[in-house]
Formats: sequence, C-alpha cells, structure tokens
Amino acid sequence: MIVICISNCPPGLRGDLSKWLSEVNTGVYIGKLSAKVRDELWKRVCDSIRSGQATMVYSTNNEQGYAFQTHNTTWIATDYEGITLMKRPLLPDNDSVNGSPIKQGFSKASKHKKQWAGSKNRGSGSYVVMNIKTTGADYDKDRIFEVGLLKIYGDGIGDQLQCLLQCGREIPESVTRLTGISNEMMEREGIGEEGAFDKIQEFIGEDLVVGYNVQADMKFIQRLGERVGKQILIKKVRDVLQLVRRKVDDLENFQLETVAASLFLDVDGVRGALADCELIYRIYLELNKL
Repeated sequence: MIVICISNCPPGLRGDLSKWLSEVNTGVYIGKLSAKVRDELWKRVCDSIRSGQATMVYSTNNEQGYAFQTHNTTWIATDYEGITLMKRPLLPDNDSVNGSPIKQGFSKASKHKKQWAGSKNRGSGSYVVMNIKTTGADYDKDRIFEVGLLKIYGDGIGDQLQCLLQCGREIPESVTRLTGISNEMMEREGIGEEGAFDKIQEFIGEDLVVGYNVQADMKFIQRLGERVGKQILIKKVRDVLQLVRRKVDDLENFQLETVAASLFLDVDGVRGALADCELIYRIYLELNKL
C-alpha cells in the first residue's frame, strides 16, 4: 500500500500520478505498487514538484509496518530509538498557545507510541541479528552468497546460523579478500536459494530482526523470495545504522569497522556474515548504553 499527498504542484504532476494511483481527495493518491515502481514514482514526484510539497507513506517490513518520506516540507521523518516519528520545525522561544509557552521535543503521545511499539518486541524475549554478503549492491542484479544469523536471548548470544548460497553469480575478488569466501567455496559448500530461504525464515520466526542498513538487506531477501516463489514473513526490523547516525558524532564514514573503532571495539581482518553479526550485536549493545 502507498499513499502520496501533494500540494502546490504543477497540474501535469497530478495527471501523471493518476496514471498509477487513485486520487481519493484533492492531492491525495493511494494504490499498491512494487517497491521498484514506488521508488521511481517518488523520484519523479521530487523532480517535478518544483516548489510544491510532497509526503509519501508506504507499507514495509519494519517495526511499525510502514515508512514515510517527505520532500520540500518542514516536517522531517526522524528516528526515535528505532521508531520513526515526524519532527516538526523548532519554534521561537516566545511562541505560545493560549498564553502557555510551547515546549520543544516529541509529544507525550509520540513517546507513548514508541514505548508501546518497543514493548511488543520485549514481549518475545529474543531477537535476531542478521547480516548478508552479496556479489554487489544492486538487489535486482546481484545475489546473496552468504547469510549469518544470531539469536539473542536477553543479553547473550544463543543459536546461530551461517550458510553459503549457490547464487549463480561470481564473487568479486575484492569481496573474497574481505570475507575469505571464494567462488570455489561457494560452489562446493553452498546450498540452493530455496533451501537457504527456508532456513532464514525458520530461524527468524516472528522475532525482531536487527541489522546494519537492514532495509538494504531486506530488499535482497525479498528478491530471493521472489525467485523461489515464496514471501518473506519478517515483520519487524531495527536498523543499527539509524541509531549510529543519531548517537555517534564526528565519524569519517558509516562503514561498520569505522563505527566499531569509534566505540573502541576490535575488528578482525577477515569478516564473514556471522562475524559481522557479532560485531553488529556488540555495536548495538554499546549504542544502547549511550
């Protein structure tokens, strides 16, 4: 499901959106599109709207079940401890409503929403840290060749899963140097994509999935599911990268090893998916202390 709201836009853009979505009210469009078409349509909106404003809300596999993007608006999507809320612009100190000064920050209702969403995850008593290794960054063309999963119970690592996939793509030499996994290893020890998909699904179950830039990983897994004719059932995800952006300052870049170094965590030279899961888990624990 996707909803796009636009205002102060050229008439041509309204007509363009009507080709893909139903206009249910002035400037409000709703429909159901694939992720790729949705992203292309949003890019077209941003390129064409000029000085107008646009907001898009769409269903996705995260903790809330939806995400949103804005363009040319003063309201900004902001991560609040794993929950995305809308941040309104700061107001001058002397602004007031009915004679009472306006306090800055998230409203009590927004904070309650965050606490309520977080309590759903705590109820399960466990979560899964996920990391994948791919032949490249294009989730339409490249493939997953390694998956690592850690089951976390309380503050400790429980079960783990690591598997290689016979993905039908060549692993670049630069990736082999980083992970220690060669094309020969993948062909010799790897399993089929359908078998790997089933293992991932079974291991995660209904748990929250924690990852680093986890939305990118989810796109690769969704494409994997499409190729084997199955739907991924992961409903709740939390992105450690978003926590890093909010809690860690003065980073040269947001690569995993750079973040680890800033938190005084050791990083091994050769890192496969399971080793990176452990590193993500350690970073996640450190961030929760900040």
